[in-house]
Amino acid sequence: MNPKKKLKTYNVTYRPDADNRYNTKTVTYKAESMKAAEQKFYEEYPEQKEQHYLEIHSPLSNYAIDAENQKLAENPTDNNTTTTTTTTTTMKKFNILNTFKLVNEYVYHITMLIVGVIPLLLLGVVLFGDNFFLGNVVVYNIQNILDSMGGFVGIITLILIVTVFHKFYKNN
Repeated sequence: MNPKKKLKTYNVTYRPDADNRYNTKTVTYKAESMKAAEQKFYEEYPEQKEQHYLEIHSPLSNYAIDAENQKLAENPTDNNTTTTTTTTTTMKKFNILNTFKLVNEYVYHITMLIVGVIPLLLLGVVLFGDNFFLGNVVVYNIQNILDSMGGFVGIITLILIVTVFHKFYKNN
């Protein structure tokens, strides 16, 4: 046995009374293997050798101990040799989908900010006239869109575009 090797934990469940199947007890042992844990159990409880019920469980923490013991087995060290330790750094996984979602959220919020400012600018032009801050630019651009689309048809088209745009972003 390697003196640096770590022992694993095993839970041994048994019935103290063979007639009562609902009464069980669990004892925990540190051992190299399941068989070694079973032997320790029978040394401590020899009367249980005739019983038919015995469960030995290995907790999930034993996987980490197996990994450590594997590393020790792969890198045996003697007192005459020098040991070198290597450290590994874990890289954070880069998920491009998360990046696209983040950019999409920023574009969405900036667009919604601009769409929310347009009615305020229009209201400012109505209340304060053409010299209101950037309001005249918004009004003239909307007039040019409507003129280029043919008046009433342009208004209907503009309403449809805004409705589709609003429903798309409301669902997403």
